[in-house]
Amino acid sequence: MPQARTDEERVLKLIERTRLLIAIDDDMPTETKLNTQPLLKMLEAAILGNDEAVRRRASGYYSALYADLQPYPDLEALLSAMRVFLPYL
Repeated sequence: MPQARTDEERVLKLIERTRLLIAIDDDMPTETKLNTQPLLKMLEAAILGNDEAVRRRASGYYSALYADLQPYPDLEALLSAMRVFLPYL
């Protein structure tokens, strides 16, 4: 039986999948790919933090990512799914 995951673990898995989709998307400009990778890393680190200031930072990273990746439906769907598990995003 698979082990139950925390909401944070689920979002971290979604971030991994987002990273993968960005890497294989041939239509996405290279500049967008390069700009989003550090944001994904910072979002990942912020999600692992537990205080209110870190959550606000995570929300800011998420908003920036969403703005950059919204034109890509598959990525927008993954980002939207993250909010299901962590509403503070």
